[in-house]
Amino acid sequence: MPFPFSSFSRIAGVLALTVWLLTGVGLFAQSSGLNGTLRDPDGSLVQGASVTLIQTQTEAQFHAESDESGHFSFASLPGGSYRLEANKPGFSTITIAAVMVSPGNSVQENLTFKLSGSSTSVTVLAGLSGSTANGYYVESVDPGVLGTAPVVDQPYVITEMSAQLITNTQVKSFKEAMKYLPLVSYTEQQGPEILRPATRGFQGSIAQNTRMDGMAMAITGGNPMEQYQDLQVENGLGAAMYGPANPSGMFDFILKRPTEARSNNVYLEQDSSSVGTAWLDSAGRLGPNKLFGYRSNLLYGDGTQFVEASRLRRRLAMFAFDLRPTPATTIDAHYSAYDIVQRGYPGWFTYGENTAIKGTAQNPSPDFILPTAPDPTRRGYGQAYAGVNLTTQSTSARLLHDFSPNWHAMAGGLAQRLDRFIDTPVNVISSNNGDYKSSLATGFAPRFGVESDLGYITGLVNRWGFRQDVVVASQGYRFNQYGYVAPPAGNVLLGMANIHAPVIFAPPASGLPRNTNIYQSSVVHQQGFSLADLITLKKFFAVRLAASQDWIGVDNYSSSNTRTGGSNKNGISPSASVMFKPTASMTAYVTYASSLQQGDIAPGGTVNANQSLAPYRSKEWELGYKTDMHPISLTAALFRLQRPFANTVAYNGGPQTIFKIVGEQVNYGAEISGQGTLFHRLLLDGGFTALNARLNDTGVQATDGKRFVGIPGYHSNLYSEYRVPGVESLSFTGDWQFTGQRPQDDENLHTTSGFNTFDFGFRYSHSIFEKLATLRFTCNNITNTRYYSTIAAGDITGTNASSNTAHLGAPRTISTSLQFSF
Repeated sequence: MPFPFSSFSRIAGVLALTVWLLTGVGLFAQSSGLNGTLRDPDGSLVQGASVTLIQTQTEAQFHAESDESGHFSFASLPGGSYRLEANKPGFSTITIAAVMVSPGNSVQENLTFKLSGSSTSVTVLAGLSGSTANGYYVESVDPGVLGTAPVVDQPYVITEMSAQLITNTQVKSFKEAMKYLPLVSYTEQQGPEILRPATRGFQGSIAQNTRMDGMAMAITGGNPMEQYQDLQVENGLGAAMYGPANPSGMFDFILKRPTEARSNNVYLEQDSSSVGTAWLDSAGRLGPNKLFGYRSNLLYGDGTQFVEASRLRRRLAMFAFDLRPTPATTIDAHYSAYDIVQRGYPGWFTYGENTAIKGTAQNPSPDFILPTAPDPTRRGYGQAYAGVNLTTQSTSARLLHDFSPNWHAMAGGLAQRLDRFIDTPVNVISSNNGDYKSSLATGFAPRFGVESDLGYITGLVNRWGFRQDVVVASQGYRFNQYGYVAPPAGNVLLGMANIHAPVIFAPPASGLPRNTNIYQSSVVHQQGFSLADLITLKKFFAVRLAASQDWIGVDNYSSSNTRTGGSNKNGISPSASVMFKPTASMTAYVTYASSLQQGDIAPGGTVNANQSLAPYRSKEWELGYKTDMHPISLTAALFRLQRPFANTVAYNGGPQTIFKIVGEQVNYGAEISGQGTLFHRLLLDGGFTALNARLNDTGVQATDGKRFVGIPGYHSNLYSEYRVPGVESLSFTGDWQFTGQRPQDDENLHTTSGFNTFDFGFRYSHSIFEKLATLRFTCNNITNTRYYSTIAAGDITGTNASSNTAHLGAPRTISTSLQFSF
């Protein structure tokens, strides 16, 4: 049942009651112990600091490490006098000579580091963690097929969203997270959870471009951000290191894993009018020498979203374990199950050509123009009984081994199953007055399955006067797509309405099939063997060479399990980069890459529905510059990419359609991003993209060479935080997102105006009875701007009646959360 809250007073009352209950429990649960919080000179929380407690009389030592909230703790201590020491590279050691711990009592010591020297830069959270001290800049990629070189030494644009940024922005879905990756975009498919990510104007595939801990995963299903430690994105072509992939970039989701120190975090959250969520994130290590590690994320949320009578329910159970049989070897595994139900959300709109008055092939522009975006909170654009039910189950296992400090290896596998029931309303524009026909969409793939593997060895070689960062890797996957044996007979018509007067329709008399009577319609299997070498010369220059030998196979099946066709291809995907490094913190580079990629899967309604096309190849040139100097780290790049383009066209001149390659898409543009902290108080994290995306050789004069539907020429996002002077742990947050004009149609005769959205919030941390409590508040889209979050091409070639699509963006929403760390 939805949470029965409908006003801020009730929300505040619940939060106050929760604080009282938890702090009250703390009064009765204290035991002999010591805990505290570590901060840097600017007041930012410090993760990964080593804290040692030494008993004065016995010299017994106790060790802990500060977690992502800067918190450390020692439990069940013998009473007596202790010496407390805290260490972190870049800071002076903190020593408290005498701390008294009385039996039955708990002592709190909050500590603040000082810089170890005036020339020492502050890097509070290294590696994957990111920090508020450096604008959430992440210094190193996740160890794997990209090697171990820092981000500044990688000859392509890499952006990351760290654990702290994920938590502080209160994002819950991949779509919400991508706002804070300004060089990244997406295309919604059948709702806000079912989407495909993109970089540089190229849309990603279902499984080619997304990874979980480096292993292939499907993206068109529920994907909770609460289970991830980091999101790492490599823009452009990544096939030379990841195996066959299209040019939309590589998206690697890094799972949360066990922590060295015990960490428990409880989150109580409130979104929109009445979506309440409770979430527990617990981690630590047990046994002699911390042999066994654990991590769990348990989440439940339910309530009404921004539309009256809508429903959002989320349930997550995620568990990760590891075992360290030797100091150099780790065996880990994870399992997660995520279920999300979205009902009553606005459906999407389609618009395009009026087939009753269809023009010539040389004049195929749509007769129906996309109206101005309406108010998404009004009932009727969606229906309370319609939407999506998504269930994602994932499991993985890995073996990691360090041969030496410079040589590392990993071998692992992942299995994933996505079950999808989709009956979201689709509203087909039928006049320029805003009239539309509403139906329940049917026929989408009810299930996906992925089994993937990854193995690599990385190492450093110092010989003949230069250094080599070497990577040898093998990665691949089997992607299974399912269809209905008896597909639903077209969309289920609900009735007619107008965009200015939406209608609440009665549900259809007969229900739709819910993942019953399905069959395996296609199997895509691919494997790549990669070899890369980053060669750093004596002075100023470095060269990176990489290549992947790729094998791609496709098998298509009928509902009777008979193979109806397929293909088997192989080829090499190479890349080469030359880098100039005037200093260790600066890199200028030029990169060329050529990528073999899996063919797209034909959509429903075509004569080759659910079948995969033969592979094809993309090419990219990139010129870039990076610096990780403080206080601002910058990345800038110029790029040009080209790839074959497939779409739905008429089949043999008849009413049927076929999905096939019809031309070439060429995108070129510029990107710039930066992260840092100015004046020790103002944090900035943002980026800007200028993009020209066009189609060539469409075979239709009116559409040839025109801009791609729905891709803006300019896009930017700027996130900021300001630490309030004189008030410890209080920060005000803000975000500004800009999206430029987007072509509505194939001939570029009509455009949708650009839009801006603004967010505002604050974050405040305070210790309450030895527990660190953090309150976060965000108001998204404070101006309540109405806009389309996605405008996507239906048929760019102009040889068939168009069905371009548009999804409504979210209205003004409010998110509040209270986090307790203990």
